[in-house]
Amino acid sequence: MTKHLKKTIQILFFVTMLISFSACNNRVDNEMDTNEAQVEEDTLTVFEHLLERGTLVAVTNCGEINYNEFGKKPSGFEYDLLSDFCSSNGLELEMKVEDNLDTCFKMLDSCEVDVVAAGIGLTKAMKRRYMMSNPIIAQRCVLVQRLPKGWNSMSTDNEVENQLLRSPLDLAGKTIHVTKGSYAVKVLEYLSDCIGDTIYVVECDTLNGIELVEAVSDGRADYTVVEEYVAKMASVGQKGLDTKLAVSVDQPIGWAMLNQNSDSSLVNAINTWIEGVEQRHLRRLLAKYVNNGRANRSKPKAGQLSEFDPLIKKTAKKIGWDWRLLASLICQESHFKLDLESDKGAFGLMQLMPVVMEKYGIDYDSSPEEQIEAGGKLLAYLGECFENRVADSTERVKFVLAAYNAGLGHVYDAQRLAAKYGSAPDIWDDNVDYYILNKSKYRNDTCCRAGYLRGTETYRFVEEVLDRYYQYQANYN
Repeated sequence: MTKHLKKTIQILFFVTMLISFSACNNRVDNEMDTNEAQVEEDTLTVFEHLLERGTLVAVTNCGEINYNEFGKKPSGFEYDLLSDFCSSNGLELEMKVEDNLDTCFKMLDSCEVDVVAAGIGLTKAMKRRYMMSNPIIAQRCVLVQRLPKGWNSMSTDNEVENQLLRSPLDLAGKTIHVTKGSYAVKVLEYLSDCIGDTIYVVECDTLNGIELVEAVSDGRADYTVVEEYVAKMASVGQKGLDTKLAVSVDQPIGWAMLNQNSDSSLVNAINTWIEGVEQRHLRRLLAKYVNNGRANRSKPKAGQLSEFDPLIKKTAKKIGWDWRLLASLICQESHFKLDLESDKGAFGLMQLMPVVMEKYGIDYDSSPEEQIEAGGKLLAYLGECFENRVADSTERVKFVLAAYNAGLGHVYDAQRLAAKYGSAPDIWDDNVDYYILNKSKYRNDTCCRAGYLRGTETYRFVEEVLDRYYQYQANYN
């Protein structure tokens, strides 16, 4: 081999090694860049990932309270709260619905959803398994049972009471149907252990709380245990049910999230939002869906509130009311049940007392139109009574609603109390409503001429009628 050839080979070898080294460096640099990008991506928190994605995926169970599609758009207690949280944080809400709570948590475990919002009790077991938000509301569980046969003809209350379960001890040996995987299962297991006896629990995976209450009502089940607000909603308009026995303390309710390497960014964001929501707003929102639930289920067809809409509109026009406000009052009073009669004797769509029915010429056989017209006349009369007391017509409606529920005398008393103690007697919110709510505390005050009133009912009546009215305004022309 010549010296020239050897030199050429050495040069080629050197060039080849240089190219290989350069390629290797480029590959290493690229890998380092990729790794650095991955490290940078992995340092994002769970909440930052959601913000980057722009969507929160949540699951709840379908029903009149948590989520429904009765109106033109989805609504419900959990849905509204989730929507508000997303709106506050610039997120879109993607809603999934699953009735079985176990399936909801399987979806969370498999990362199909970010949040489970379905009335979850904040128990120790839940907190060990998932990241749980701060309490949104608190609810206790109650026993739903039928009143004894012939209860309405019994001569004394004691005769009825003696045939009802009135203590957790009375649950020994009883069979109680509950929704599978619900908080009620844990409550009954705990009570069974406490009383040292067996409570037979039947878990139903095809019936929700409302349907179980209906099963008790029609005799398919003897007892069920559900959250108090579910019992309240499901039993509206149904005679013969008792829900007075509480079987748990108030249970804080919140949302569940997956524990991802102890990253609490999402739960912290939710807790910050919860702290900014007034409890009064939460109670009003829950009450809206509790009171609307059965009415929504019985709507005859899309676009109507009830089969009585034309009659409601006719009377509302006569008295100068928005027909949706009158409809909300009727829903509050009777849930559009024509022959409903209360324990106090109030009857019909407008739940008029016998003395009022007599005054306006109707009886128990009167038509829906006659019932609504009579209720309209009473509302018009109450409006006239407040014309010189409350100048603003919008404000006056609140006083009329309060008087419709409690009577004129009690509202006049509250106005006198407001004037005496430095509040505005012609403003309802945070003025006269305070004295209605607390009227029992002032029962010995010289301003109180109409006697004792448990004002909580009247206070809530005004709030709930108006809350439902605002919902009707948004959904119905």
